[in-house]
Amino acid sequence: MIQKARIFNSPFLGVFIRTWEKYTLYPRGSGEETVAMIMKYLKTEPIEVTIGGSNLIGSLCAMNSSGVVVGRMVTDEELKLFPGDINIAVLEDKLNAIGNNVLVNDKVALVHEEMSNPSIKAIGDALDVEVFRGSFKSIKTVGSSGLVTKKGIVIPPNMSDEEIERIAEMFGVKGRVGTANFGSMYVGASVVSNSNGALIGEDSTTVEISNIEEALSL
Repeated sequence: MIQKARIFNSPFLGVFIRTWEKYTLYPRGSGEETVAMIMKYLKTEPIEVTIGGSNLIGSLCAMNSSGVVVGRMVTDEELKLFPGDINIAVLEDKLNAIGNNVLVNDKVALVHEEMSNPSIKAIGDALDVEVFRGSFKSIKTVGSSGLVTKKGIVIPPNMSDEEIERIAEMFGVKGRVGTANFGSMYVGASVVSNSNGALIGEDSTTVEISNIEEALSL
């Protein structure tokens, strides 16, 4: 199931929300409607958090079934808000916007080309995945431009068929290119999705919604 939505009057839902199969991390002050959508369409337990006092949760962390990785701006008090039954890693990296720079499912993580070696190791350990550096050609923020679940991956339309096939095979899912929010190549910043459903930016067209729905087998 896919639902068009906004949060804080923004169609870029992936900037504010991070989800996987069991939990969805959402920002303080986003309201009961956001919580209701998370439970109905993503079918997860909603967890209200902040990171470094910020509500940009989707941009500031990455998550899969095994754990969550966040940047060094997170405080000890904020870490207590995160689920206690998964790994939590705090990265001491110059790239603080972890969610923008890490694209991950339960098999593989693709990360910004300038991510440090200690961060690569911490991501692999916490999320229990193989980690590779890479980009979508000129787009280095793979987390904000790509969208991956257990079922599929959507990447920006600047990629060739061969590149799409290679990346999809690496993540162990089917893949295709796509946009959201009326042509934005930053699909990861526009959409929040797991294998159950998706919340997509309200500015997205019918064609974009249909494409993402098919790509992620929703």
